[in-house]
Amino acid sequence: MDTEGTLQTLGGDSDKIPTDPGHFRFLVSQLLSQGPSRGLSLSFVWARSGGALQALPPSLRLSDLRHLPSTAVDLVVEVAHPCVVQEHGEDILKHADFMVGSPSALADAVTERRLREAAARGGHTLYVPRGALWGCEDIARMDSAGTLQALQVTMTKAPGSFRARGRLRELLEAAGPGEAVLYEGPLRPLCALLPNNVNAMAAAALAAPRLGFDGVTARLVADPSVPDWHIMDVQVTAVAEGGRSLTVTSTRRNPAEPGDVTGSATLHSFWSSVQACTGHGGCVKLC
Repeated sequence: MDTEGTLQTLGGDSDKIPTDPGHFRFLVSQLLSQGPSRGLSLSFVWARSGGALQALPPSLRLSDLRHLPSTAVDLVVEVAHPCVVQEHGEDILKHADFMVGSPSALADAVTERRLREAAARGGHTLYVPRGALWGCEDIARMDSAGTLQALQVTMTKAPGSFRARGRLRELLEAAGPGEAVLYEGPLRPLCALLPNNVNAMAAAALAAPRLGFDGVTARLVADPSVPDWHIMDVQVTAVAEGGRSLTVTSTRRNPAEPGDVTGSATLHSFWSSVQACTGHGGCVKLC
Protein backbone atom coordinates (compact mmCIF):
# COMPACT_ATOMS: atom_id res chain seq x y z
CA MET A 1 0.00 0.00 0.00
CA ASP A 2 1.17 3.55 -0.61
CA THR A 3 0.83 4.49 3.05
CA GLU A 4 0.70 2.58 6.27
CA GLY A 5 -2.22 0.17 6.03
CA THR A 6 -3.84 -2.09 8.58
CA LEU A 7 -5.22 -5.51 7.82
CA GLN A 8 -7.49 -7.94 9.54
CA THR A 9 -7.21 -11.63 8.70
CA LEU A 10 -10.11 -14.07 8.85
CA GLY A 11 -8.94 -17.65 9.11
CA GLY A 12 -8.77 -20.82 11.10
CA ASP A 13 -11.14 -23.67 11.60
CA SER A 14 -14.56 -24.20 10.09
CA ASP A 15 -17.28 -26.34 11.63
CA LYS A 16 -18.59 -27.37 8.22
CA ILE A 17 -15.69 -29.08 6.42
CA PRO A 18 -11.96 -29.28 7.14
CA THR A 19 -9.88 -26.37 5.92
CA ASP A 20 -6.22 -26.03 5.01
CA PRO A 21 -4.43 -23.89 7.63
CA GLY A 22 -1.56 -23.12 5.24
CA HIS A 23 -2.83 -19.75 4.02
CA PHE A 24 -3.75 -18.63 7.53
CA ARG A 25 -0.42 -19.43 9.18
CA PHE A 26 1.67 -18.28 6.24
CA LEU A 27 -0.13 -14.97 5.88
CA VAL A 28 0.05 -14.11 9.58
CA SER A 29 3.76 -14.94 9.57
CA GLN A 30 4.42 -12.78 6.50
CA LEU A 31 2.48 -9.83 7.88
CA LEU A 32 4.30 -9.92 11.20
CA SER A 33 7.77 -10.42 9.73
CA GLN A 34 7.66 -8.52 6.43
CA GLY A 35 4.56 -6.35 6.62
CA PRO A 36 6.09 -3.33 8.39
CA SER A 37 8.79 -2.92 5.73
CA ARG A 38 6.04 -2.85 3.09
CA GLY A 39 3.80 -0.37 4.88
CA LEU A 40 1.44 -3.07 6.19
CA SER A 41 0.50 -3.90 9.74
CA LEU A 42 -1.64 -6.71 11.11
CA SER A 43 -4.50 -5.32 13.18
CA PHE A 44 -6.55 -8.34 14.25
CA VAL A 45 -7.14 -11.99 13.44
CA TRP A 46 -10.54 -13.62 13.77
CA ALA A 47 -11.36 -17.32 13.51
CA ARG A 48 -14.58 -19.30 13.61
CA SER A 49 -12.91 -21.46 16.24
CA GLY A 50 -11.05 -19.50 18.88
CA GLY A 51 -8.52 -22.30 19.27
CA ALA A 52 -6.86 -21.25 16.05
CA LEU A 53 -5.80 -17.99 17.72
CA GLN A 54 -4.07 -19.38 20.79
CA ALA A 55 -0.58 -18.93 19.34
CA LEU A 56 -1.19 -15.20 18.84
CA PRO A 57 -0.86 -12.49 21.50
CA PRO A 58 -4.23 -11.37 22.92
CA SER A 59 -3.86 -7.94 21.32
CA LEU A 60 -4.17 -9.55 17.84
CA ARG A 61 -7.28 -11.60 18.58
CA LEU A 62 -10.69 -10.34 17.52
CA SER A 63 -13.39 -12.18 19.45
CA ASP A 64 -16.38 -11.01 17.41
CA LEU A 65 -16.69 -9.72 13.86
CA ARG A 66 -19.31 -7.26 15.05
CA HIS A 67 -16.38 -5.28 16.47
CA LEU A 68 -14.92 -4.74 12.99
CA PRO A 69 -16.10 -1.10 12.60
CA SER A 70 -14.10 -0.06 15.66
CA THR A 71 -10.85 -1.47 14.26
CA ALA A 72 -10.59 1.02 11.36
CA VAL A 73 -8.79 -1.54 9.19
CA ASP A 74 -8.22 -0.80 5.49
CA LEU A 75 -8.34 -4.39 4.21
CA VAL A 76 -9.85 -7.63 5.47
CA VAL A 77 -8.34 -10.84 4.08
CA GLU A 78 -10.39 -14.05 4.25
CA VAL A 79 -8.48 -17.35 4.38
CA ALA A 80 -11.09 -19.55 6.02
CA HIS A 81 -14.02 -20.97 4.06
CA PRO A 82 -16.65 -19.82 1.52
CA CYS A 83 -19.28 -19.69 4.26
CA VAL A 84 -17.42 -16.76 5.85
CA VAL A 85 -17.67 -14.85 2.57
CA GLN A 86 -21.37 -15.65 2.24
CA GLU A 87 -22.25 -14.80 5.84
CA HIS A 88 -20.07 -11.73 6.45
CA GLY A 89 -18.95 -10.36 3.07
CA GLU A 90 -21.58 -7.61 2.80
CA ASP A 91 -20.92 -6.30 6.30
CA ILE A 92 -17.15 -6.29 5.75
CA LEU A 93 -17.50 -4.27 2.54
CA LYS A 94 -19.38 -1.57 4.43
CA HIS A 95 -16.21 -0.79 6.35
CA ALA A 96 -13.17 -2.01 4.40
CA ASP A 97 -11.79 -3.52 1.24
CA PHE A 98 -12.21 -7.29 1.21
CA MET A 99 -9.84 -9.86 -0.31
CA VAL A 100 -11.70 -13.11 -0.82
CA GLY A 101 -9.36 -16.06 -0.43
CA SER A 102 -12.29 -18.40 -1.13
CA PRO A 103 -13.68 -17.05 -4.43
CA SER A 104 -15.53 -20.33 -4.95
CA ALA A 105 -18.14 -18.67 -2.69
CA LEU A 106 -19.00 -16.40 -5.62
CA ALA A 107 -20.24 -19.39 -7.63
CA ASP A 108 -23.44 -18.80 -5.71
CA ALA A 109 -25.08 -16.20 -7.96
CA VAL A 110 -26.91 -14.50 -5.09
CA THR A 111 -23.69 -14.13 -3.08
CA GLU A 112 -21.82 -12.70 -6.07
CA ARG A 113 -24.58 -10.17 -6.77
CA ARG A 114 -24.84 -9.09 -3.13
CA LEU A 115 -21.09 -8.57 -2.78
CA ARG A 116 -20.76 -6.69 -6.07
CA GLU A 117 -23.58 -4.38 -4.99
CA ALA A 118 -22.05 -3.94 -1.53
CA ALA A 119 -18.69 -2.98 -3.04
CA ALA A 120 -20.34 -0.40 -5.29
CA ARG A 121 -22.41 1.06 -2.42
CA GLY A 122 -19.56 1.30 0.04
CA GLY A 123 -16.86 2.37 -2.39
CA HIS A 124 -14.71 -0.52 -1.25
CA THR A 125 -13.04 -3.13 -3.45
CA LEU A 126 -13.79 -6.84 -3.58
CA TYR A 127 -10.38 -8.33 -4.38
CA VAL A 128 -9.99 -11.81 -5.89
CA PRO A 129 -6.48 -13.33 -5.71
CA ARG A 130 -5.32 -15.30 -8.74
CA GLY A 131 -3.83 -18.05 -6.58
CA ALA A 132 -2.67 -20.90 -8.81
CA LEU A 133 -4.20 -19.43 -11.99
CA TRP A 134 -1.53 -18.79 -14.63
CA GLY A 135 -2.15 -16.26 -17.40
CA CYS A 136 -4.83 -14.37 -15.48
CA GLU A 137 -4.19 -11.01 -17.18
CA ASP A 138 -4.22 -12.48 -20.70
CA ILE A 139 -7.50 -14.25 -20.04
CA ALA A 140 -9.03 -11.03 -18.71
CA ARG A 141 -7.83 -9.02 -21.71
CA MET A 142 -9.23 -11.52 -24.20
CA ASP A 143 -12.56 -11.65 -22.39
CA SER A 144 -12.79 -7.86 -22.28
CA ALA A 145 -12.05 -7.64 -26.00
CA GLY A 146 -14.67 -10.28 -26.82
CA THR A 147 -12.10 -12.61 -28.37
CA LEU A 148 -12.28 -15.41 -25.78
CA GLN A 149 -14.28 -18.35 -27.12
CA ALA A 150 -13.60 -21.04 -24.51
CA LEU A 151 -11.66 -21.63 -21.32
CA GLN A 152 -10.95 -25.03 -19.78
CA VAL A 153 -9.12 -25.54 -16.49
CA THR A 154 -7.93 -29.01 -15.46
CA MET A 155 -6.77 -29.65 -11.91
CA THR A 156 -4.81 -32.81 -11.14
CA LYS A 157 -3.93 -33.82 -7.59
CA ALA A 158 -3.45 -36.94 -5.53
CA PRO A 159 -6.76 -38.16 -4.04
CA GLY A 160 -5.67 -37.16 -0.52
CA SER A 161 -5.35 -33.50 -1.50
CA PHE A 162 -9.04 -33.13 -2.35
CA ARG A 163 -11.60 -32.03 0.26
CA ALA A 164 -14.70 -33.28 -1.52
CA ARG A 165 -18.36 -33.26 -0.51
CA GLY A 166 -21.45 -35.20 -1.55
CA ARG A 167 -21.42 -37.22 -4.73
CA LEU A 168 -17.90 -36.12 -5.58
CA ARG A 169 -16.63 -37.55 -2.32
CA GLU A 170 -18.26 -40.85 -3.17
CA LEU A 171 -16.57 -40.88 -6.58
CA LEU A 172 -13.25 -40.09 -4.98
CA GLU A 173 -13.58 -42.92 -2.50
CA ALA A 174 -14.60 -45.33 -5.26
CA ALA A 175 -11.73 -44.38 -7.59
CA GLY A 176 -9.27 -47.14 -8.46
CA PRO A 177 -5.49 -47.11 -8.10
CA GLY A 178 -4.93 -45.25 -11.38
CA GLU A 179 -5.79 -41.82 -12.75
CA ALA A 180 -9.50 -41.01 -12.60
CA VAL A 181 -11.48 -38.11 -14.07
CA LEU A 182 -13.87 -37.16 -11.27
CA TYR A 183 -15.63 -34.29 -13.02
CA GLU A 184 -15.84 -32.56 -16.37
CA GLY A 185 -18.39 -29.84 -17.01
CA PRO A 186 -19.42 -26.31 -16.03
CA LEU A 187 -17.52 -24.90 -13.08
CA ARG A 188 -20.48 -23.58 -11.07
CA PRO A 189 -21.80 -26.87 -9.61
CA LEU A 190 -18.28 -28.09 -8.85
CA CYS A 191 -17.61 -25.18 -6.49
CA ALA A 192 -20.22 -26.39 -4.03
CA LEU A 193 -18.75 -29.91 -4.04
CA LEU A 194 -15.11 -28.92 -3.66
CA PRO A 195 -14.99 -25.37 -2.25
CA ASN A 196 -11.48 -25.53 -0.79
CA ASN A 197 -9.81 -26.92 -3.92
CA VAL A 198 -11.22 -24.97 -6.85
CA ASN A 199 -10.50 -21.36 -5.91
CA ALA A 200 -8.07 -20.93 -8.82
CA MET A 201 -10.83 -22.15 -11.14
CA ALA A 202 -13.18 -19.61 -9.59
CA ALA A 203 -10.59 -16.91 -10.26
CA ALA A 204 -10.65 -17.97 -13.92
CA ALA A 205 -14.42 -17.51 -14.06
CA LEU A 206 -14.08 -14.04 -12.56
CA ALA A 207 -11.26 -13.16 -14.97
CA ALA A 208 -13.57 -14.12 -17.84
CA PRO A 209 -17.01 -12.76 -16.84
CA ARG A 210 -18.43 -13.23 -20.34
CA LEU A 211 -18.04 -16.96 -19.76
CA GLY A 212 -18.43 -16.90 -15.99
CA PHE A 213 -19.02 -19.90 -13.76
CA ASP A 214 -21.37 -21.50 -16.28
CA GLY A 215 -19.14 -21.03 -19.33
CA VAL A 216 -15.76 -22.06 -17.91
CA THR A 217 -15.20 -25.82 -18.24
CA ALA A 218 -13.68 -27.55 -15.22
CA ARG A 219 -11.92 -30.92 -15.23
CA LEU A 220 -10.97 -32.62 -12.00
CA VAL A 221 -8.46 -35.49 -12.07
CA ALA A 222 -7.35 -37.66 -9.15
CA ASP A 223 -3.93 -39.20 -9.79
CA PRO A 224 -2.10 -41.15 -7.06
CA SER A 225 1.14 -40.95 -9.07
CA VAL A 226 1.58 -37.25 -8.16
CA PRO A 227 1.42 -37.31 -4.34
CA ASP A 228 3.52 -34.17 -3.90
CA TRP A 229 2.46 -32.08 -6.89
CA HIS A 230 -0.57 -29.97 -7.79
CA ILE A 231 -0.91 -29.67 -11.57
CA MET A 232 -3.12 -27.13 -13.32
CA ASP A 233 -3.63 -27.05 -17.09
CA VAL A 234 -5.29 -24.00 -18.60
CA GLN A 235 -6.50 -24.18 -22.19
CA VAL A 236 -7.63 -20.95 -23.84
CA THR A 237 -9.38 -20.84 -27.23
CA ALA A 238 -9.95 -17.59 -29.08
CA VAL A 239 -12.83 -16.74 -31.40
CA ALA A 240 -12.06 -18.14 -34.85
CA GLU A 241 -10.77 -15.85 -37.58
CA GLY A 242 -10.72 -17.15 -41.14
CA GLY A 243 -11.63 -20.61 -39.95
CA ARG A 244 -8.71 -20.88 -37.50
CA SER A 245 -8.44 -20.12 -33.78
CA LEU A 246 -5.63 -19.09 -31.50
CA THR A 247 -5.15 -21.65 -28.73
CA VAL A 248 -2.89 -21.39 -25.71
CA THR A 249 -2.23 -24.18 -23.24
CA SER A 250 -0.20 -23.76 -20.06
CA THR A 251 0.77 -26.30 -17.41
CA ARG A 252 1.66 -25.28 -13.86
CA ARG A 253 3.31 -27.90 -11.62
CA ASN A 254 3.27 -26.71 -8.03
CA PRO A 255 5.23 -28.62 -5.34
CA ALA A 256 3.03 -29.58 -2.40
CA GLU A 257 3.29 -31.71 0.70
CA PRO A 258 1.25 -34.94 0.47
CA GLY A 259 -2.33 -34.27 1.54
CA ASP A 260 -2.05 -30.49 1.42
CA VAL A 261 -4.80 -28.50 -0.29
CA THR A 262 -2.45 -25.67 -1.27
CA GLY A 263 0.98 -25.87 -2.90
CA SER A 264 3.94 -23.79 -1.73
CA ALA A 265 4.08 -21.47 -4.76
CA THR A 266 0.41 -20.57 -4.33
CA LEU A 267 1.10 -19.27 -0.83
CA HIS A 268 3.67 -16.83 -2.20
CA SER A 269 1.26 -15.83 -4.98
CA PHE A 270 -1.31 -15.07 -2.29
CA TRP A 271 1.11 -12.87 -0.38
CA SER A 272 1.86 -10.93 -3.58
CA SER A 273 -1.88 -10.45 -4.06
CA VAL A 274 -2.27 -8.97 -0.58
CA GLN A 275 0.35 -6.34 -1.40
CA ALA A 276 -1.54 -5.38 -4.59
CA CYS A 277 -4.80 -4.59 -2.77
CA THR A 278 -4.90 -0.82 -2.92
CA GLY A 279 -6.44 1.99 -4.98
CA HIS A 280 -9.33 0.31 -6.81
CA GLY A 281 -12.39 1.53 -4.89
CA GLY A 282 -15.91 0.28 -5.52
CA CYS A 283 -15.32 -2.61 -7.90
CA VAL A 284 -14.32 -6.27 -8.24
CA LYS A 285 -10.59 -6.57 -8.96
CA LEU A 286 -8.33 -9.54 -9.65
CA CYS A 287 -5.03 -9.27 -7.83
